[in-house]
Amino acid sequence: MKPCISRRQKPRDRGMVLPTVLIMLLILSVASVVLVEQISTQTRMAGNSANTDMSLQVAEALLQTATSQLLSGAYTEAEFRADANGLYYFRASNYSPSAWVPWKIPAVWNTVPPQPVVGPGDATTDRRFMIEELPAVVSPGGSTQKAYRITARVIGRGGQGTVMLQTLYKL
Repeated sequence: MKPCISRRQKPRDRGMVLPTVLIMLLILSVASVVLVEQISTQTRMAGNSANTDMSLQVAEALLQTATSQLLSGAYTEAEFRADANGLYYFRASNYSPSAWVPWKIPAVWNTVPPQPVVGPGDATTDRRFMIEELPAVVSPGGSTQKAYRITARVIGRGGQGTVMLQTLYKL
């Protein structure tokens, strides 16, 4: 003899599959949206890191360019005394805590001439350096040497990856 199944039990058994499938579909949809968002964020982070690395390399190359130009005698004392075109002369009165320091002021960077592309793969949008002649330094041997502070600022593609490097150089 077959057990008798009432009509009330049949629809209840069949109705559990649809809500279960819809809940599973909702969970999979939320998981896939979260995964796509994470991939997008990681891609942006990798791009920003590449821009910063490129900017750092270009800034280092600019420091070397400025150093070689100092060694070759490309700049005169008069150019440093004029305080223009990225060349500045240290005056103690200008460097009090309340006074301006050229490399800290964004507007001053706009007066510094831009530098050409450094090499292949240089995707930076703005490359500039400034040189400040500092007071002479007396070496341990007693000789006096000129001292310079060279500051390089590079802005990466799309305004991302901005890098500023400084070095002190004795000549």
